[in-house]
Amino acid sequence: MSRTGNPQKETNMKAAVITAPGVIEIQDVEKPSPQAGEVLLKVDASALCGTDQRVLRGEKPVSVNIIGHELAGTVEALGDGVSGVEVGQRYAVQTVIGCGECAPCKAHHQIRCLKGFKAIGYAWNGGFADYMVMPKEGVDQGCLIPIPDSMSAEVATLLEPISCCVNGLRFFPFEEMKHVVVLSGGIIGVLNGLVAKAWGAETVTIMNRSQGRLDLIKELGLPFENLVNTSTTDPIEWMRKNTDGLGVDGVVVPASAKELVPLGMELLAMGGHLSIFAGMSKQDPCESIDLNAIHYRELHLHGANSSVRRDYEEAIRLIETGKINPDPLITHRFALEQFNEAFKTQADPAVKSLKVVLEH
Repeated sequence: MSRTGNPQKETNMKAAVITAPGVIEIQDVEKPSPQAGEVLLKVDASALCGTDQRVLRGEKPVSVNIIGHELAGTVEALGDGVSGVEVGQRYAVQTVIGCGECAPCKAHHQIRCLKGFKAIGYAWNGGFADYMVMPKEGVDQGCLIPIPDSMSAEVATLLEPISCCVNGLRFFPFEEMKHVVVLSGGIIGVLNGLVAKAWGAETVTIMNRSQGRLDLIKELGLPFENLVNTSTTDPIEWMRKNTDGLGVDGVVVPASAKELVPLGMELLAMGGHLSIFAGMSKQDPCESIDLNAIHYRELHLHGANSSVRRDYEEAIRLIETGKINPDPLITHRFALEQFNEAFKTQADPAVKSLKVVLEH
C-alpha cells in the first residue's frame, strides 16, 4: 500500500515509448504505483541529451522502453517503509545507482561500483513520461535530491549534466590553471566550460568545427573568452600563437571523437591536465598516442563517467550562488506530446538548439 498526497486516482499516463529502434510513440500506459520502499514522482520537466539520441535511434541498447534521465519531479506517493522523503517535495534525480555493498558504493562513489552501476532510464523506466518510480535501491542510496524553492523544474533538469561536468573537472587544480580549452561547442562542452569558469579558470576557449554552433554560443552571451572554428583554424597553430608556444593548462574532450585525445595532449602545456569526458565507440575505442609525451611532459589524463550526489549538490550551489547562469542554455521547450518534434530539433544541426526541455 502506498501513501499519497493526491486523492484523485489516475490509472493511465502519457509516455514517450520506444516501440522499435528509432520509433517513439506517445502512448497511454498504465501509471505506476510505488511498491514497498519506492517513491512515485510526478515528472515536472525532463530534458534530452546526446546519449538519449543514440538510444532512441537504436544504437545503444537499454532494458526499458521509457527512457530519460535528466529530470525533476514532485513526490506524489510513497511506498511502505519510506522515510526522509516528503509528499509534495520537489526533487532532482541522481541517475546512477550502485550495488550498495562494495567499497566504492559505501564511500558514496557509486560510479565506480565494482559490480557495475545501473541507471535510471536504462535499467528502470525514466522521465519521458507523466510519472516515474524511484526504485528502492535509489531511495535507499539517496538518489532523490531536494530542489531549492527558487529553482524551476526546467533549470533542475540541468543538474544532471552539470553534475557530470563537476565530476569530470574535480581533478583539475584550478588554483594553478589560467587557460582551459574545451574541444566541443555542444551542451556538454558548454557546461564544462561554465564549470571551469565558475571554479576559477581565467580564460576558457571553446573549439568547434561548426561556425553555426560558435555563433549560437556568442548570441547567447556565454562567458567564454575565445571561440575557435577548427574547420578554418589549425588548433595547434592557434595555441602556439595565443600562449607563446607554451600550451594551455587544461583540455576537456567532451565529444565521442577519439582523435581529439591526442589533439588535446598536444595543446597542453608541461604538466597540463586532460579530461576524457566522453565515451568512445565500443566497437573502435583505441587511438594511437605518444606515451613519451605523457612521460616527459608530465601530463595528467583523467577519465570521467557520470556523477554522484555530491556533484549534484555542487551543481545546485553553482547555480544558487550565481556562478553559473542556466537560463540562456534552454533554447527550446516542448510539451511531452511533442516528443518527436523535440527529438528532431535536438538532432538537427541546422537548428540552433543547445538544451531541449520537455514541459510536463
